[in-house]
Amino acid sequence: MNNIKKLRVKRNITQVDLANKIKVKQETISAYESNKALPSADALVKIADYLNTSTDYLLGRIDDDSPLSGFNFKEMNPKTYKMINNFIMLKDKEKDDVLWYSEAIRKREN
Repeated sequence: MNNIKKLRVKRNITQVDLANKIKVKQETISAYESNKALPSADALVKIADYLNTSTDYLLGRIDDDSPLSGFNFKEMNPKTYKMINNFIMLKDKEKDDVLWYSEAIRKREN
């Protein structure tokens, strides 16, 4: 589960923050990251959601930490699908604006 630590550090999230978010102890996150324990399927999904990635990345099955790497576009939330389609049609400057705004919103919620 080294990818949990790698992505957690990349996202500037502490073990305590992650533990609080998924409702486990900080020691549990430490155990996951040092391969002393494996998260349950439920905990793995919560970690992936909070770190904005796929469970496949956390499990080391794929190298891409992008949340889209694990998406089945046919089963995607309709709002997410619409947002991706709209984004693809924007000009580069508009994409920069959307990315800046979405990052600001995401950081505000944490």
